[in-house]
Amino acid sequence: MTETIDISQENTFAVIIAIEDYRFNDGSIGITPVKYARNDATKFKKMLREEFQIPEDNITMWLDKDTTKSAFENELPYSIRQLSKGQKFIFYYAGHGFFSSSQNKLTCWDTHPDNLVGTTVSINEVLLKPLEETECQQSIIFLDCCSNYIKDKLSSRDIISNFNDREFEAFLKSKEYNAVFMSCSPGEKSYSNDILKHGIWTYHLIEALKGNIPDVILRKQFITDNSIKNYLAIAVPRFITEKTEHRGTQRPYAKINSTGDFLIRKLPVVEEKLNNEFPKLNLKFDNASFRKVTFVPIKRAKGFQRGHFIPDKVSASGNLFIQRVFNDNLEEEIQEIYQNTKEVLSLRKRHIQIVSEVGGGSVECDTYRYFIEVEQSSDNPAEAKMVRRLIIRVRREELVENFDDIFPQQIDEIVIPYEGKIDFDELVEKFENLKDEDRGKLYDNEMKGEIEYTTYSGLTIKVDVEDLEITITPNKTMKCLELIDTTIEGLKKISIGKVNLLK
Repeated sequence: MTETIDISQENTFAVIIAIEDYRFNDGSIGITPVKYARNDATKFKKMLREEFQIPEDNITMWLDKDTTKSAFENELPYSIRQLSKGQKFIFYYAGHGFFSSSQNKLTCWDTHPDNLVGTTVSINEVLLKPLEETECQQSIIFLDCCSNYIKDKLSSRDIISNFNDREFEAFLKSKEYNAVFMSCSPGEKSYSNDILKHGIWTYHLIEALKGNIPDVILRKQFITDNSIKNYLAIAVPRFITEKTEHRGTQRPYAKINSTGDFLIRKLPVVEEKLNNEFPKLNLKFDNASFRKVTFVPIKRAKGFQRGHFIPDKVSASGNLFIQRVFNDNLEEEIQEIYQNTKEVLSLRKRHIQIVSEVGGGSVECDTYRYFIEVEQSSDNPAEAKMVRRLIIRVRREELVENFDDIFPQQIDEIVIPYEGKIDFDELVEKFENLKDEDRGKLYDNEMKGEIEYTTYSGLTIKVDVEDLEITITPNKTMKCLELIDTTIEGLKKISIGKVNLLK
C-alpha cells in the first residue's frame, strides 16, 4: 500500500442525492420510480456519520423534490468549488442516468419525459468539471443509476449501458486521486431487492464500507478502493444469481486513478468491536460432531414385509420392531461406507473397524468415526428416526478432496457443545445486535431455552440453553467439506477467540 489517505472526519465533505419518485410519473408514459433510492441515500449518510465520523455539517443530502435541475446546476457546482487542498469529496447518486447529445446525463426530480435533454443535467458540467477546477485532489463518485426509465417496467435502476467512458477517463487523469464506482457494467441492469429494501449494489457497498465484510479488509484494518472494487465485482453478481429470480447479470465496475491503493478507511481493532456487539460463546471445538437426522416411514424398511403390523403408539416393543426391520438398511449402509473408505482413503481392512448390530452401527478409522442409530420416532410411531453422526479426527487440510464420496447420506448440520452458564436475556440482546448488523432473522423462546438465528447468507445457528450446544445448519444442500468451510465463517461472529473447527 503506497498511498494512505484516510477519508474520515472533518476533512471530508459529501453530497448524497437520491430520486425515488419523479414529479412526472403518471404510469406508462412517466418516469419509472427508482425503488428504495431514499433508503439507500439515508443509510449511506448514516454510514458516513456513524462509521466515518464525518460531521453532519459536512454532508449535504437531497431527496426527491430537493433535487431540482436548478439545484443541480447552481448549488452543486458552488458547493464543490468551496473545497480546498487537503480536503476529500464523496458523491453518491441513486436515480436514472443516460448518454445523449454527446453528454452523460443525470435526471432531476423535475425531469420531463417529453424533454429529456432540456430537463436533465450534464454530469460533466455539474460535477466533473467543478471538481477539476477546485484544489481538492481526492474524490470518490458512487453512481447507482440507470437509463431505460420508460421502456423497462421492472423494479430496477435499469441499464447504465449508454454512459460514455470518455468524460470519466478525462476526469480521472485530472487529479492526484479520483475514482468512479458504478453499479453495473454497460448493457446490464442495476436491481433493487424487496428483502434488502435497498438497491443490491448499494447494500453491498454500505456493508463493505462499514467493515462488515472480512474479504474487504486488508491486514485486519484497511479498506481500500481496490478491495471495495474486487468485493463488489464478486458479491453483487453472486447475490443476483443465488438470491433473486432475475435472469439478467449485474457486474459492478470501477475506474480508478491512483499511484497506489487509496485508503478509504482504517478500522479499529476488529476484536474490540466484536466483543461489544456480538454474542460470544466458549465453544468446545474438540467435541464437535456432524449430524444428519431423518425420519423414514416403516414401510420403506428392507425388512418390512406384507402382513407386518405398523405400530400405532410409541412403546418398547414398537421400537424393537422398527430396529429389526431396518437392520438390513443399516448393514447395507455400513458396508458401503466401509468399501468407500478403502477406496477414497486408500486403506486396508486392518485399518478400518466396523460394527453392525440391531439398532445401530459404526465405521471407524484414523481419519473419522461414523455411526448410525435407528429408533422409533417419538412424534410418529409409524416412522423410524435415523441419526447419523460423523466425528472428524484430522485437520481440515488433511481431508482429501473426494472425502464426501465416502458417505451415501450427506451430513447436513454441525453440533458444537459450549461451556458455562449464559444469561438468556443478555444473549438474546446480543443476537439482536448481530441482527442489526447482519440483517438476518432471529427467533427466541425463553420457555424452551432456544435461540435461533439465520444469517444474511442463510446459515442457521441454533443455541440450546438446556443441552449447552449450538447447531449450525445451511439453508441449502451442502457436502461435508463445503459445510465445514461455510460454518467456519459463521462461527467467527459468535465464538470467543479463534475458530478452531478441525484445526
